[in-house]
Amino acid sequence: MQVYIEVVIINNLLINALILTLTLRFLRHKISKALIFISSAIGTIYAIFLPLADILNLFVFKIILAIIMVAIIMGRCTFKRYLSACAIFFSLTFAMGGITQGLASILSIDLAKVNSTLIPFFVGLAGLIVLFAQKLIYKHVILARRKSRYEDFVIISANGKEVSCKAYYDSGNRLYYKNSPTIIIDKSVALQLFEQKELNSVKDNTQIDTVTGKKKLQVVTLDYLRTQDKKDKVYGVMAAISDCIKGEYKVVLHCDI
Repeated sequence: MQVYIEVVIINNLLINALILTLTLRFLRHKISKALIFISSAIGTIYAIFLPLADILNLFVFKIILAIIMVAIIMGRCTFKRYLSACAIFFSLTFAMGGITQGLASILSIDLAKVNSTLIPFFVGLAGLIVLFAQKLIYKHVILARRKSRYEDFVIISANGKEVSCKAYYDSGNRLYYKNSPTIIIDKSVALQLFEQKELNSVKDNTQIDTVTGKKKLQVVTLDYLRTQDKKDKVYGVMAAISDCIKGEYKVVLHCDI
Protein backbone atom coordinates (compact mmCIF):
# COMPACT_ATOMS: atom_id res chain seq x y z
CA MET A 1 0.00 0.00 0.00
CA GLN A 2 1.36 3.40 -1.00
CA VAL A 3 1.50 5.99 1.77
CA TYR A 4 2.11 9.66 1.00
CA ILE A 5 4.38 11.71 3.28
CA GLU A 6 1.79 14.49 3.66
CA VAL A 7 -0.74 11.94 4.94
CA VAL A 8 1.79 10.68 7.51
CA ILE A 9 2.45 14.26 8.65
CA ILE A 10 -1.23 15.22 8.97
CA ASN A 11 -2.20 11.95 10.68
CA ASN A 12 0.59 12.18 13.24
CA LEU A 13 -0.02 15.87 13.94
CA LEU A 14 -3.72 15.27 14.58
CA ILE A 15 -3.25 12.14 16.70
CA ASN A 16 -0.40 13.62 18.76
CA ALA A 17 -2.35 16.84 19.33
CA LEU A 18 -5.42 14.88 20.45
CA ILE A 19 -3.50 12.79 23.01
CA LEU A 20 -1.60 15.82 24.33
CA THR A 21 -4.79 17.87 24.66
CA LEU A 22 -6.55 15.07 26.51
CA THR A 23 -3.55 14.77 28.83
CA LEU A 24 -3.85 18.44 29.77
CA ARG A 25 -7.63 18.18 30.18
CA PHE A 26 -7.27 15.21 32.53
CA LEU A 27 -4.88 17.28 34.66
CA ARG A 28 -7.02 20.45 34.42
CA HIS A 29 -3.83 22.14 33.23
CA LYS A 30 -3.57 25.26 31.13
CA ILE A 31 -3.78 24.41 27.42
CA SER A 32 -1.38 26.21 25.07
CA LYS A 33 -2.11 25.59 21.39
CA ALA A 34 1.40 26.72 20.44
CA LEU A 35 3.10 24.27 22.80
CA ILE A 36 0.79 21.45 21.68
CA PHE A 37 1.71 22.15 18.05
CA ILE A 38 5.46 22.18 18.82
CA SER A 39 5.21 18.95 20.79
CA SER A 40 3.07 17.31 18.09
CA ALA A 41 5.52 18.42 15.41
CA ILE A 42 8.44 16.80 17.26
CA GLY A 43 6.51 13.54 17.47
CA THR A 44 5.68 13.81 13.76
CA ILE A 45 9.33 14.37 12.78
CA TYR A 46 10.21 11.24 14.75
CA ALA A 47 7.52 9.28 12.87
CA ILE A 48 8.86 10.49 9.50
CA PHE A 49 12.41 9.33 10.23
CA LEU A 50 11.34 6.12 11.98
CA PRO A 51 11.25 3.98 8.78
CA LEU A 52 14.67 5.35 7.77
CA ALA A 53 16.52 4.42 10.95
CA ASP A 54 15.78 1.10 12.65
CA ILE A 55 17.49 2.25 15.85
CA LEU A 56 14.70 4.79 16.43
CA ASN A 57 12.29 1.88 16.77
CA LEU A 58 13.88 0.90 20.07
CA PHE A 59 11.58 1.17 23.09
CA VAL A 60 13.96 3.50 24.94
CA PHE A 61 13.82 6.14 22.19
CA LYS A 62 10.03 6.10 22.21
CA ILE A 63 10.06 6.64 25.98
CA ILE A 64 12.50 9.55 25.63
CA LEU A 65 10.32 11.07 22.90
CA ALA A 66 7.21 10.87 25.09
CA ILE A 67 9.07 12.43 28.05
CA ILE A 68 10.19 15.36 25.86
CA MET A 69 6.72 15.88 24.37
CA VAL A 70 5.06 15.96 27.79
CA ALA A 71 7.74 18.31 29.17
CA ILE A 72 7.03 20.78 26.36
CA ILE A 73 3.27 21.01 26.95
CA MET A 74 3.57 21.14 30.75
CA GLY A 75 6.04 24.03 30.89
CA ARG A 76 7.04 24.98 34.43
CA CYS A 77 5.35 22.74 36.99
CA THR A 78 6.13 20.60 40.01
CA PHE A 79 7.96 17.31 39.42
CA LYS A 80 5.03 15.39 40.90
CA ARG A 81 2.62 17.02 38.46
CA TYR A 82 4.99 16.30 35.57
CA LEU A 83 5.13 12.61 36.53
CA SER A 84 1.34 12.57 36.68
CA ALA A 85 1.24 14.05 33.17
CA CYS A 86 3.63 11.36 31.88
CA ALA A 87 1.54 8.60 33.47
CA ILE A 88 -1.66 10.01 31.94
CA PHE A 89 0.01 10.42 28.53
CA PHE A 90 1.16 6.78 28.44
CA SER A 91 -2.19 5.56 29.77
CA LEU A 92 -4.09 7.50 27.11
CA THR A 93 -1.78 6.24 24.37
CA PHE A 94 -2.35 2.61 25.32
CA ALA A 95 -6.06 3.09 26.05
CA MET A 96 -6.80 4.84 22.76
CA GLY A 97 -4.73 2.27 20.84
CA GLY A 98 -6.70 -0.53 22.47
CA ILE A 99 -10.05 1.15 21.83
CA THR A 100 -9.10 1.78 18.19
CA GLN A 101 -8.24 -1.89 17.73
CA GLY A 102 -11.44 -2.88 19.51
CA LEU A 103 -13.60 -0.67 17.28
CA ALA A 104 -11.89 -2.08 14.19
CA SER A 105 -12.52 -5.62 15.44
CA ILE A 106 -16.20 -4.93 16.15
CA LEU A 107 -16.65 -3.39 12.71
CA SER A 108 -14.60 -6.18 11.06
CA ILE A 109 -12.10 -3.68 9.67
CA ASP A 110 -8.44 -4.49 9.03
CA LEU A 111 -6.56 -1.33 10.06
CA ALA A 112 -3.53 -2.47 8.05
CA LYS A 113 -5.59 -2.31 4.86
CA VAL A 114 -7.84 0.64 5.62
CA ASN A 115 -7.21 3.98 3.92
CA SER A 116 -4.65 5.82 6.08
CA THR A 117 -6.71 9.01 5.96
CA LEU A 118 -9.37 7.24 8.05
CA ILE A 119 -6.99 6.39 10.89
CA PRO A 120 -7.45 9.80 12.64
CA PHE A 121 -11.23 9.18 12.52
CA PHE A 122 -10.89 5.93 14.50
CA VAL A 123 -8.40 7.50 16.93
CA GLY A 124 -10.65 10.54 17.34
CA LEU A 125 -13.60 8.30 18.14
CA ALA A 126 -11.45 6.49 20.68
CA GLY A 127 -10.53 9.88 22.17
CA LEU A 128 -14.20 10.81 22.58
CA ILE A 129 -14.84 7.50 24.36
CA VAL A 130 -11.88 8.11 26.69
CA LEU A 131 -13.02 11.68 27.41
CA PHE A 132 -16.56 10.53 28.20
CA ALA A 133 -15.22 7.82 30.53
CA GLN A 134 -12.93 10.36 32.22
CA LYS A 135 -15.81 12.71 32.94
CA LEU A 136 -17.85 9.93 34.54
CA ILE A 137 -14.95 8.62 36.64
CA TYR A 138 -13.82 12.11 37.63
CA LYS A 139 -17.24 13.13 38.86
CA HIS A 140 -17.70 9.97 40.92
CA VAL A 141 -14.24 10.24 42.51
CA ILE A 142 -14.60 13.94 43.30
CA LEU A 143 -18.08 13.58 44.75
CA ALA A 144 -16.96 10.64 46.89
CA ARG A 145 -14.05 12.68 48.24
CA ARG A 146 -16.27 15.63 49.05
CA LYS A 147 -18.66 13.58 51.16
CA SER A 148 -16.06 13.80 53.93
CA ARG A 149 -14.65 17.23 53.04
CA TYR A 150 -16.92 20.06 52.03
CA GLU A 151 -14.75 23.06 52.76
CA ASP A 152 -11.30 24.30 51.84
CA PHE A 153 -9.12 27.39 51.71
CA VAL A 154 -8.51 28.43 48.12
CA ILE A 155 -6.41 31.00 46.32
CA ILE A 156 -8.06 32.76 43.40
CA SER A 157 -6.00 34.67 40.86
CA ALA A 158 -7.25 37.22 38.37
CA ASN A 159 -5.95 40.40 36.86
CA GLY A 160 -2.46 39.48 38.13
CA LYS A 161 -3.62 39.45 41.78
CA GLU A 162 -4.23 36.64 44.29
CA VAL A 163 -6.86 36.39 47.04
CA SER A 164 -7.04 33.70 49.71
CA CYS A 165 -10.45 32.89 51.13
CA LYS A 166 -12.56 30.14 52.64
CA ALA A 167 -14.67 28.13 50.23
CA TYR A 168 -17.08 25.24 50.29
CA TYR A 169 -17.94 22.60 47.71
CA ASP A 170 -21.48 22.58 46.43
CA SER A 171 -22.43 19.35 44.66
CA GLY A 172 -25.43 21.21 43.24
CA ASN A 173 -23.32 23.90 41.56
CA ARG A 174 -23.20 22.75 37.94
CA LEU A 175 -22.97 26.25 36.51
CA TYR A 176 -21.06 26.55 33.23
CA TYR A 177 -20.30 29.66 31.23
CA LYS A 178 -18.82 29.38 27.72
CA ASN A 179 -18.19 25.66 28.42
CA SER A 180 -16.06 26.50 31.47
CA PRO A 181 -16.93 25.49 35.06
CA THR A 182 -18.06 28.57 36.94
CA ILE A 183 -17.57 29.17 40.65
CA ILE A 184 -19.46 31.82 42.62
CA ILE A 185 -17.51 34.45 44.53
CA ASP A 186 -18.60 37.16 46.93
CA LYS A 187 -18.46 40.71 45.60
CA SER A 188 -15.92 41.61 48.32
CA VAL A 189 -13.54 39.06 46.78
CA ALA A 190 -14.14 40.42 43.29
CA LEU A 191 -13.28 43.94 44.49
CA GLN A 192 -9.91 42.66 45.71
CA LEU A 193 -9.16 41.36 42.22
CA PHE A 194 -10.71 44.07 40.08
CA GLU A 195 -11.30 47.81 40.34
CA GLN A 196 -14.92 48.93 40.64
CA LYS A 197 -14.76 50.58 37.22
CA GLU A 198 -13.56 47.29 35.72
CA LEU A 199 -16.53 45.46 37.23
CA ASN A 200 -18.88 48.16 35.95
CA SER A 201 -17.65 47.49 32.41
CA VAL A 202 -18.15 43.69 32.60
CA LYS A 203 -20.84 42.71 30.11
CA ASP A 204 -20.70 38.93 30.50
CA ASN A 205 -23.39 37.53 32.77
CA THR A 206 -25.07 34.23 33.55
CA GLN A 207 -28.42 33.27 35.04
CA ILE A 208 -28.79 31.12 38.15
CA ASP A 209 -31.79 29.78 40.03
CA THR A 210 -32.21 30.92 43.63
CA VAL A 211 -34.90 30.39 46.25
CA THR A 212 -36.31 33.79 45.31
CA GLY A 213 -36.27 33.15 41.57
CA LYS A 214 -33.86 33.58 38.68
CA LYS A 215 -31.00 36.01 39.01
CA LYS A 216 -28.33 37.35 36.66
CA LEU A 217 -24.74 37.50 37.87
CA GLN A 218 -21.74 39.16 36.28
CA VAL A 219 -19.07 36.69 35.11
CA VAL A 220 -15.31 37.35 35.09
CA THR A 221 -12.40 35.27 33.85
CA LEU A 222 -9.94 33.90 36.41
CA ASP A 223 -6.23 33.35 35.81
CA TYR A 224 -6.34 30.18 37.89
CA LEU A 225 -7.64 28.57 41.07
CA ARG A 226 -5.75 26.42 43.59
CA THR A 227 -6.13 25.16 47.12
CA GLN A 228 -4.01 26.87 49.72
CA ASP A 229 -1.96 23.78 50.59
CA LYS A 230 -1.16 22.82 46.97
CA LYS A 231 0.85 24.47 44.21
CA ASP A 232 -1.07 22.83 41.37
CA LYS A 233 -3.33 25.28 39.59
CA VAL A 234 -6.65 24.72 37.84
CA TYR A 235 -7.06 26.80 34.69
CA GLY A 236 -10.10 27.50 32.56
CA VAL A 237 -12.35 28.57 35.46
CA MET A 238 -14.86 31.42 35.39
CA ALA A 239 -16.34 33.24 38.39
CA ALA A 240 -19.86 34.61 38.84
CA ILE A 241 -20.06 37.55 41.25
CA SER A 242 -22.74 37.50 43.96
CA ASP A 243 -23.55 39.94 46.73
CA CYS A 244 -25.68 37.36 48.55
CA ILE A 245 -23.04 34.98 49.97
CA LYS A 246 -23.42 35.19 53.72
CA GLY A 247 -21.27 33.88 56.56
CA GLU A 248 -17.62 32.83 56.67
CA TYR A 249 -17.49 31.33 53.17
CA LYS A 250 -16.71 33.68 50.31
CA VAL A 251 -16.51 31.17 47.46
CA VAL A 252 -18.86 28.43 46.25
CA LEU A 253 -16.81 25.86 44.34
CA HIS A 254 -18.01 23.95 41.30
CA CYS A 255 -18.77 20.23 41.50
CA ASP A 256 -16.43 19.53 38.56
CA ILE A 257 -13.38 21.31 39.97
